[in-house]
Amino acid sequence: MGSIFSEYRDILKGAHRNVRLYFLASFLAQFGMGFAGILYNLYIKSLGFPDTVAGAYVSASSLASTLSLVPAGIISDRIGRRTAVLFAGALSSIVMMGQALANSPWLIVMGAFAAGMVSSVIWVSALPLLAENTEKEDRFHLFSVNFGITLVAQVVGSVASGSLAQGFGSFLGPVWSIRLTLLIGAFIALFSLIPFSKIEQVQRPRVRRPMDDETDLQSQTSRSRGLSRQPKRLRLRSRFKFRGSRAQLFLVMKFAVASTLVGFGAGLVIPYLNLYFAERFHMTKVSIGIVIGLAQAVTALAMFIGPALARRIGPVKAAVTFQMSSIPFLLTTAYATNAWLASGAVVVRNALMNAANPIQDSVMMALVSEDIRGFAVSVGQTLWSLGWAVMGPVSTRIVHHYGSYTGYAIVFTATATFYLIGSVYYFFTFHRYESEVYEAATDVPKPETT
Repeated sequence: MGSIFSEYRDILKGAHRNVRLYFLASFLAQFGMGFAGILYNLYIKSLGFPDTVAGAYVSASSLASTLSLVPAGIISDRIGRRTAVLFAGALSSIVMMGQALANSPWLIVMGAFAAGMVSSVIWVSALPLLAENTEKEDRFHLFSVNFGITLVAQVVGSVASGSLAQGFGSFLGPVWSIRLTLLIGAFIALFSLIPFSKIEQVQRPRVRRPMDDETDLQSQTSRSRGLSRQPKRLRLRSRFKFRGSRAQLFLVMKFAVASTLVGFGAGLVIPYLNLYFAERFHMTKVSIGIVIGLAQAVTALAMFIGPALARRIGPVKAAVTFQMSSIPFLLTTAYATNAWLASGAVVVRNALMNAANPIQDSVMMALVSEDIRGFAVSVGQTLWSLGWAVMGPVSTRIVHHYGSYTGYAIVFTATATFYLIGSVYYFFTFHRYESEVYEAATDVPKPETT
């Protein structure tokens, strides 16, 4: 354990100033946005709306992400990660404030759609921004630190938001207690833009292609003749043209399939964990916040062990090992009749399943060309969000029809099935690339196309 701590300490000491600013900004953003993740379903319930509105809320956000993620990834690749994060972060905070004041199903769903669109830009920009400021050999560790910081922020946010809502409830009532807490979270997320704004923009070398040269030549000719409209169209088309090879595109699609399988499973249960505890075990907001916060804290610890396991058995095997180990605990949650047993199973499952995330992200960043990393992240997130958009309403309808015990047992079991298929697929698809992840000669390996 001491050697693991020493590795992280040395890597953090040698990390670029941008990385430390990124970690601070990430903590503040996740801390603030975590308020909505814990409380918004309960806010909908406090307004007296049925669970189907919560399902529509999740579906609208996921549908917006599905529609906007790929364009967001392309834009992020072109205008720069820092600029994209700053612009989307400001809009996200404004939307969060509007969501906290929404008081009708229509406004709630529209707010979710707007939030999904702006958050998609942040999703596809943040990970490549961190990758651009880290050395390849340090990414497993720094990605794990990033996920750990994110989860610690969510832990603190979970406990703080639940406690604030509970405290405000004694004199504000159920609606305004949650509403005020959500507004506080939005303002905290807004403050994350300060350290983000201090990150120095990385100047990435532009890969010139024949189309670029042709466009520049035509642009120069047009300026001399006073004809600018046609070259501008060509220049815009060139700027947003996909720049990856066919092999790289095929590789991105492989990662996307893995995201789809896990996303469809996650969309059944993850957005409704707070409702699961509230409806099956009648737990208070504070208790729900503590359980989910503890799950995030244990996940952070598991993530720090991930790089050591990846180095020992290989990153793909390590990721699959974490995912497969989580499935028995997911099934325990499905059929638990005791709140303590269900809480413990959620904590362990969450830690094991999510500990694979930084490893898988590091694999993708190592194998995918730098020019299309935003696109790669956006495609995976699009299909992940599609799973949430499709399965969110399915989940709420099943629980509404079968009740809080049988309904949640069905959806948790279905999630376990999706996770099992996704883990097996990931192993058989990517284990052949493990040596290339550690290859130091180039940052853009050329994987097989079949």
